[in-house]
Amino acid sequence: MVTAPSNDPPEAPALFFSVVVPSRGNEGTLAALLTALAAQTFDPTRYEAILALDGVRLPASAATLAASIGARVMELDQRRGPGATRNRAAAAAKGLYLAFTEDDVIPDPDWLERAAAHLEADTQVDVLEGTTVKPDQRTAHLEPGDPPIYLPTNLFVRRALYEEVGGYHEAFFDAARGIYFREDSDLGFTLEEAGARIEREPSARVVHPRENLGYWDPLRWAQRYEMDALLAARHPRLFRERVEVQQVGPFRMRRPIPRASLAFVLALAAALGLGLLGFVDASIALVVLAAFALIPIWAKWGFDPRRLPVVMLLPFVMVAALWRGRGRARYAPMIPQPAPPPPNPAR
Repeated sequence: MVTAPSNDPPEAPALFFSVVVPSRGNEGTLAALLTALAAQTFDPTRYEAILALDGVRLPASAATLAASIGARVMELDQRRGPGATRNRAAAAAKGLYLAFTEDDVIPDPDWLERAAAHLEADTQVDVLEGTTVKPDQRTAHLEPGDPPIYLPTNLFVRRALYEEVGGYHEAFFDAARGIYFREDSDLGFTLEEAGARIEREPSARVVHPRENLGYWDPLRWAQRYEMDALLAARHPRLFRERVEVQQVGPFRMRRPIPRASLAFVLALAAALGLGLLGFVDASIALVVLAAFALIPIWAKWGFDPRRLPVVMLLPFVMVAALWRGRGRARYAPMIPQPAPPPPNPAR
Protein backbone atom coordinates (compact mmCIF):
# COMPACT_ATOMS: atom_id res chain seq x y z
CA MET A 1 0.00 0.00 0.00
CA VAL A 2 1.40 3.36 -1.02
CA THR A 3 0.76 6.28 1.29
CA ALA A 4 0.07 9.58 -0.40
CA PRO A 5 2.59 12.26 0.46
CA SER A 6 1.40 14.73 3.08
CA ASN A 7 0.99 18.37 2.20
CA ASP A 8 1.32 19.38 5.88
CA PRO A 9 4.31 21.61 6.68
CA PRO A 10 7.17 19.87 8.47
CA GLU A 11 6.85 19.87 12.25
CA ALA A 12 8.97 22.50 13.93
CA PRO A 13 11.74 21.11 16.13
CA ALA A 14 10.93 21.04 19.83
CA LEU A 15 12.33 23.87 21.92
CA PHE A 16 15.26 22.71 24.01
CA PHE A 17 15.82 25.89 26.03
CA SER A 18 13.67 28.70 27.34
CA VAL A 19 16.08 31.48 28.32
CA VAL A 20 14.52 33.25 31.31
CA VAL A 21 15.68 36.79 32.09
CA PRO A 22 14.18 38.82 34.96
CA SER A 23 14.85 42.52 34.58
CA ARG A 24 14.39 45.91 36.17
CA GLY A 25 14.75 47.55 32.77
CA ASN A 26 18.36 48.77 32.79
CA GLU A 27 18.75 49.88 29.18
CA GLY A 28 22.54 49.60 28.93
CA THR A 29 22.97 46.13 30.39
CA LEU A 30 19.89 44.77 28.63
CA ALA A 31 21.28 45.84 25.26
CA ALA A 32 24.52 43.94 25.92
CA LEU A 33 22.66 40.80 27.01
CA LEU A 34 20.25 40.79 24.07
CA THR A 35 23.14 41.34 21.65
CA ALA A 36 24.94 38.37 23.20
CA LEU A 37 21.82 36.20 22.86
CA ALA A 38 21.54 37.20 19.21
CA ALA A 39 25.13 35.98 18.71
CA GLN A 40 24.55 32.49 20.14
CA THR A 41 25.91 29.65 18.00
CA PHE A 42 23.10 27.32 19.14
CA ASP A 43 20.33 26.63 16.61
CA PRO A 44 17.93 29.59 17.04
CA THR A 45 14.93 27.39 16.24
CA ARG A 46 15.64 25.33 19.36
CA TYR A 47 15.42 28.03 21.99
CA GLU A 48 13.26 30.96 22.98
CA ALA A 49 14.02 33.99 25.14
CA ILE A 50 11.54 35.32 27.69
CA LEU A 51 12.26 38.75 29.16
CA ALA A 52 10.19 39.42 32.29
CA LEU A 53 10.02 43.03 33.52
CA ASP A 54 9.66 43.32 37.29
CA GLY A 55 7.22 46.21 37.71
CA VAL A 56 8.81 48.40 35.00
CA ARG A 57 8.39 49.08 31.30
CA LEU A 58 10.87 47.93 28.68
CA PRO A 59 12.99 50.77 27.24
CA ALA A 60 12.29 51.38 23.56
CA SER A 61 15.81 50.56 22.40
CA ALA A 62 15.78 47.24 24.30
CA ALA A 63 12.34 46.47 22.85
CA THR A 64 13.79 46.77 19.35
CA LEU A 65 16.61 44.38 20.21
CA ALA A 66 14.22 41.95 21.90
CA ALA A 67 12.01 41.92 18.83
CA SER A 68 15.01 41.27 16.58
CA ILE A 69 15.68 37.95 18.31
CA GLY A 70 12.00 37.07 18.73
CA ALA A 71 12.09 37.41 22.52
CA ARG A 72 8.79 37.38 24.36
CA VAL A 73 8.35 40.30 26.76
CA MET A 74 6.25 40.05 29.92
CA GLU A 75 5.55 43.05 32.14
CA LEU A 76 4.50 42.44 35.74
CA ASP A 77 2.09 45.04 37.06
CA GLN A 78 4.17 45.72 40.20
CA ARG A 79 7.55 44.80 41.60
CA ARG A 80 7.52 41.27 43.02
CA GLY A 81 11.21 40.37 43.21
CA PRO A 82 13.44 38.27 40.95
CA GLY A 83 12.15 34.91 42.19
CA ALA A 84 8.53 35.75 41.42
CA THR A 85 9.54 37.31 38.10
CA ARG A 86 11.35 34.14 37.07
CA ASN A 87 8.33 32.08 38.08
CA ARG A 88 6.03 34.15 35.86
CA ALA A 89 8.34 33.71 32.89
CA ALA A 90 8.81 30.00 33.56
CA ALA A 91 5.03 29.51 33.64
CA ALA A 92 4.93 30.70 30.01
CA ALA A 93 8.01 28.74 28.88
CA LYS A 94 7.90 25.91 26.36
CA GLY A 95 11.47 24.58 26.44
CA LEU A 96 12.58 21.26 27.88
CA TYR A 97 15.04 23.15 30.08
CA LEU A 98 14.84 26.59 31.62
CA ALA A 99 18.07 28.53 31.05
CA PHE A 100 18.29 31.16 33.77
CA THR A 101 20.46 34.24 33.40
CA GLU A 102 20.25 37.91 34.39
CA ASP A 103 19.99 41.19 32.55
CA ASP A 104 23.51 42.38 33.43
CA VAL A 105 25.21 39.21 32.21
CA ILE A 106 27.03 38.65 28.92
CA PRO A 107 27.01 34.98 27.84
CA ASP A 108 29.79 33.58 25.68
CA PRO A 109 28.63 32.96 22.08
CA ASP A 110 28.66 29.18 22.66
CA TRP A 111 26.93 29.35 26.06
CA LEU A 112 23.77 27.52 25.01
CA GLU A 113 25.62 25.21 22.63
CA ARG A 114 27.97 24.00 25.38
CA ALA A 115 25.13 23.43 27.83
CA ALA A 116 23.02 21.60 25.24
CA ALA A 117 25.92 19.30 24.33
CA HIS A 118 26.21 18.23 27.98
CA LEU A 119 22.49 17.78 28.48
CA GLU A 120 21.99 15.87 25.23
CA ALA A 121 24.94 13.59 25.99
CA ASP A 122 23.37 12.67 29.34
CA THR A 123 19.61 13.00 29.25
CA GLN A 124 19.28 12.07 32.94
CA VAL A 125 20.72 15.39 34.12
CA ASP A 126 18.07 17.56 35.78
CA VAL A 127 20.15 20.60 36.74
CA LEU A 128 23.27 21.96 35.07
CA GLU A 129 25.34 24.78 36.48
CA GLY A 130 27.60 26.74 34.18
CA THR A 131 30.52 28.99 35.06
CA THR A 132 30.03 32.62 36.04
CA VAL A 133 33.14 34.76 35.85
CA LYS A 134 33.90 38.36 36.74
CA PRO A 135 35.46 40.72 34.18
CA ASP A 136 38.91 39.79 35.56
CA GLN A 137 38.06 36.11 34.84
CA ARG A 138 37.79 35.10 38.51
CA THR A 139 35.09 32.45 38.95
CA ALA A 140 32.44 32.14 41.62
CA HIS A 141 33.75 28.66 42.50
CA LEU A 142 36.93 28.43 44.51
CA GLU A 143 37.71 24.79 43.76
CA PRO A 144 36.56 22.35 41.04
CA GLY A 145 35.01 20.09 43.68
CA ASP A 146 32.92 22.78 45.34
CA PRO A 147 29.21 21.97 45.70
CA PRO A 148 26.83 23.82 43.37
CA ILE A 149 25.75 27.31 44.42
CA TYR A 150 22.86 27.68 41.96
CA LEU A 151 23.65 31.17 40.72
CA PRO A 152 20.72 32.25 38.51
CA THR A 153 23.21 33.97 36.23
CA ASN A 154 23.99 30.59 34.61
CA LEU A 155 21.67 27.76 35.59
CA PHE A 156 19.77 25.18 33.57
CA VAL A 157 16.84 23.33 35.17
CA ARG A 158 14.55 20.72 33.66
CA ARG A 159 11.25 22.58 33.33
CA ALA A 160 9.07 19.67 34.49
CA LEU A 161 11.08 19.35 37.70
CA TYR A 162 11.03 23.11 38.27
CA GLU A 163 7.25 23.05 38.05
CA GLU A 164 7.08 20.00 40.33
CA VAL A 165 9.00 21.72 43.17
CA GLY A 166 7.14 25.01 42.75
CA GLY A 167 9.95 27.14 41.35
CA TYR A 168 11.56 29.94 43.34
CA HIS A 169 10.00 30.60 46.75
CA GLU A 170 8.73 34.15 46.63
CA ALA A 171 9.07 34.95 50.34
CA PHE A 172 12.78 35.72 49.89
CA PHE A 173 11.91 39.29 48.90
CA ASP A 174 11.05 42.39 50.91
CA ALA A 175 8.85 44.58 48.71
CA ALA A 176 9.07 47.62 51.01
CA ARG A 177 12.86 47.87 50.66
CA GLY A 178 13.46 45.94 47.46
CA ILE A 179 15.74 43.47 49.26
CA TYR A 180 16.15 39.90 48.03
CA PHE A 181 18.61 37.15 48.91
CA ARG A 182 18.95 33.36 49.20
CA GLU A 183 16.13 32.52 46.79
CA ASP A 184 18.76 30.86 44.59
CA SER A 185 20.10 28.67 47.41
CA ASP A 186 16.54 27.79 48.43
CA LEU A 187 15.68 26.58 44.93
CA GLY A 188 18.91 24.57 44.71
CA PHE A 189 18.40 22.93 48.09
CA THR A 190 14.78 22.16 47.17
CA LEU A 191 15.94 20.51 43.94
CA GLU A 192 18.52 18.46 45.83
CA GLU A 193 15.93 17.31 48.36
CA ALA A 194 13.67 16.30 45.46
CA GLY A 195 16.42 13.97 44.21
CA ALA A 196 17.56 16.00 41.21
CA ARG A 197 20.65 14.88 39.36
CA ILE A 198 22.94 17.91 39.31
CA GLU A 199 26.09 18.42 37.27
CA ARG A 200 28.39 21.23 36.22
CA GLU A 201 29.54 22.32 32.76
CA PRO A 202 32.57 24.62 33.16
CA SER A 203 32.70 25.52 29.46
CA ALA A 204 29.21 27.11 29.49
CA ARG A 205 30.34 30.59 30.58
CA VAL A 206 28.82 33.97 31.27
CA VAL A 207 30.49 37.18 32.45
CA HIS A 208 28.93 39.05 35.36
CA PRO A 209 30.01 42.57 36.38
CA ARG A 210 31.54 43.41 39.74
CA GLU A 211 28.98 44.22 42.41
CA ASN A 212 28.61 46.57 45.39
CA LEU A 213 30.90 49.28 44.02
CA GLY A 214 28.95 52.17 45.55
CA TYR A 215 30.09 53.76 48.78
CA TRP A 216 26.99 52.74 50.77
CA ASP A 217 26.54 49.36 49.09
CA PRO A 218 28.05 47.38 52.00
CA LEU A 219 25.10 48.41 54.16
CA ARG A 220 22.56 47.28 51.59
CA TRP A 221 24.56 44.06 51.20
CA ALA A 222 24.27 43.48 54.96
CA GLN A 223 20.51 44.14 54.97
CA ARG A 224 19.99 41.12 52.73
CA TYR A 225 20.94 38.78 55.58
CA GLU A 226 17.41 39.18 56.84
CA MET A 227 16.66 36.21 54.55
CA ASP A 228 19.11 33.83 56.26
CA ALA A 229 16.78 32.65 59.00
CA LEU A 230 14.12 31.71 56.46
CA LEU A 231 16.60 29.62 54.48
CA ALA A 232 17.78 27.96 57.71
CA ALA A 233 14.18 27.18 58.69
CA ARG A 234 13.38 25.61 55.32
CA HIS A 235 16.64 23.66 54.91
CA PRO A 236 18.33 23.37 58.33
CA ARG A 237 20.89 20.69 57.47
CA LEU A 238 21.99 22.13 54.13
CA PHE A 239 22.08 25.64 55.56
CA ARG A 240 24.37 24.46 58.34
CA GLU A 241 26.63 22.47 56.03
CA ARG A 242 26.81 24.68 52.97
CA VAL A 243 26.03 28.36 53.52
CA GLU A 244 29.18 30.45 53.86
CA VAL A 245 31.29 27.57 55.12
CA GLN A 246 35.02 28.06 54.61
CA GLN A 247 37.87 25.65 55.15
CA VAL A 248 40.95 27.39 56.57
CA GLY A 249 43.66 24.77 57.01
CA PRO A 250 42.30 22.16 59.42
CA PHE A 251 39.56 24.52 60.62
CA ARG A 252 36.05 24.80 59.25
CA MET A 253 34.58 28.29 59.61
CA ARG A 254 30.86 28.95 59.36
CA ARG A 255 29.43 32.35 58.46
CA PRO A 256 32.47 34.41 59.50
CA ILE A 257 31.05 37.85 58.69
CA PRO A 258 27.69 37.47 60.51
CA ARG A 259 29.52 36.04 63.51
CA ALA A 260 32.18 38.75 63.45
CA SER A 261 29.41 41.36 63.22
CA LEU A 262 27.68 39.94 66.29
CA ALA A 263 30.98 39.85 68.19
CA PHE A 264 31.71 43.47 67.24
CA VAL A 265 28.31 44.75 68.41
CA LEU A 266 28.34 42.76 71.64
CA ALA A 267 31.91 43.76 72.46
CA LEU A 268 31.20 47.45 71.94
CA ALA A 269 27.97 47.28 73.96
CA ALA A 270 29.76 45.54 76.81
CA ALA A 271 32.66 48.00 76.61
CA LEU A 272 30.25 50.91 76.90
CA GLY A 273 28.49 49.36 79.87
CA LEU A 274 31.68 48.54 81.73
CA GLY A 275 33.10 51.96 80.95
CA LEU A 276 30.06 53.64 82.49
CA LEU A 277 30.49 51.47 85.58
CA GLY A 278 34.12 52.54 85.91
CA PHE A 279 35.82 49.33 84.73
CA VAL A 280 38.14 51.16 82.34
CA ASP A 281 40.70 48.39 81.73
CA ALA A 282 38.01 45.82 80.92
CA SER A 283 36.30 48.36 78.67
CA ILE A 284 39.50 49.01 76.72
CA ALA A 285 40.08 45.27 76.33
CA LEU A 286 36.63 44.84 74.85
CA VAL A 287 37.20 47.72 72.41
CA VAL A 288 40.37 45.94 71.25
CA LEU A 289 38.36 42.74 70.84
CA ALA A 290 35.80 44.65 68.75
CA ALA A 291 38.61 45.97 66.56
CA PHE A 292 39.80 42.41 65.91
CA ALA A 293 36.25 41.33 65.08
CA LEU A 294 36.10 44.10 62.47
CA ILE A 295 39.10 42.71 60.55
CA PRO A 296 37.26 39.97 58.54
CA ILE A 297 34.48 42.44 57.76
CA TRP A 298 36.89 45.05 56.46
CA ALA A 299 38.75 42.33 54.54
CA LYS A 300 35.52 41.59 52.66
CA TRP A 301 35.77 45.13 51.28
CA GLY A 302 39.46 44.94 50.42
CA PHE A 303 40.70 46.94 53.43
CA ASP A 304 39.71 50.08 51.53
CA PRO A 305 40.39 52.97 53.98
CA ARG A 306 37.73 55.09 52.29
CA ARG A 307 35.10 52.53 53.23
CA LEU A 308 36.15 52.08 56.84
CA PRO A 309 33.41 54.39 58.23
CA VAL A 310 30.77 52.37 56.36
CA VAL A 311 32.37 49.08 57.39
CA MET A 312 32.13 50.15 61.04
CA LEU A 313 28.36 50.66 60.59
CA LEU A 314 27.90 47.34 58.78
CA PRO A 315 27.86 45.08 61.91
CA PHE A 316 24.94 47.03 63.37
CA VAL A 317 22.99 46.73 60.12
CA MET A 318 23.86 43.03 59.91
CA VAL A 319 22.74 42.24 63.45
CA ALA A 320 19.47 44.17 62.96
CA ALA A 321 18.85 42.26 59.71
CA LEU A 322 19.47 38.90 61.38
CA TRP A 323 17.04 39.86 64.14
CA ARG A 324 14.34 40.91 61.67
CA GLY A 325 14.88 37.64 59.85
CA ARG A 326 13.69 35.67 62.85
CA GLY A 327 10.19 37.02 62.32
CA ARG A 328 10.34 36.30 58.60
CA ALA A 329 11.37 32.72 59.32
CA ARG A 330 8.48 32.33 61.75
CA TYR A 331 5.73 33.42 59.38
CA ALA A 332 6.94 33.09 55.79
CA PRO A 333 7.07 29.26 55.61
CA MET A 334 3.34 29.20 56.39
CA ILE A 335 2.56 31.43 53.41
CA PRO A 336 1.86 29.29 50.32
CA GLN A 337 3.34 30.15 46.98
CA PRO A 338 0.84 32.44 45.24
CA ALA A 339 -0.66 31.37 41.96
CA PRO A 340 1.01 33.33 39.15
CA PRO A 341 -1.15 36.33 38.28
CA PRO A 342 -1.55 36.94 34.58
CA PRO A 343 1.13 39.39 33.43
CA ASN A 344 0.56 41.95 30.76
CA PRO A 345 0.26 40.21 27.39
CA ALA A 346 3.56 39.07 25.92
CA ARG A 347 4.78 41.02 22.96
